[in-house]
Amino acid sequence: MPVNIHSFAIAVAAAVLSVTASGARSAETAPEPESTDPLAPFERLVGGRWSIEGSYQEFEWGLGRRSVKARSYFVVDGEPILVSEGMWYWSPAEERIRGVFTAIEMPVVHFDYTTRFEGDVMLNELRSYDADGGETVYEETWEFTDDDHFLWKLFRKTADGLKEEMGGTFSRSE
Repeated sequence: MPVNIHSFAIAVAAAVLSVTASGARSAETAPEPESTDPLAPFERLVGGRWSIEGSYQEFEWGLGRRSVKARSYFVVDGEPILVSEGMWYWSPAEERIRGVFTAIEMPVVHFDYTTRFEGDVMLNELRSYDADGGETVYEETWEFTDDDHFLWKLFRKTADGLKEEMGGTFSRSE
């Protein structure tokens, strides 16, 4: 039997309203709503250019704010060269933020991110792959010190623990 989409939509809306009304509380007792958007912490990165010693990154929202697109550039002889691009997204199946990036002009060709936010810190487990499929595992932190700066640190996982590989402060430049 064919389903009338209009009738179906009305039935779903009525069911949602019924459940909402039966569980409604007064404004005095209702808790403050929490953001249900797991990508909301990326808001501070979107727009503008984030620069550090001879390179910069740019971030923008993807379709419907369901992803965050990012591009990284090296500046060579005053000209930007795109070296990496990808995106972060919420994975409903895994219930976490994932990221996938590709790269050129680097020893790495692919990055897989698992990301979470704790206050003003973005924490990433990062797996990088070279052209031969070799894998290196890192932990990466982006600590936002104010609206225009974040402290970036990259640690390689070794048998002896974490070893800091790189770091620096990114500044919003546009």
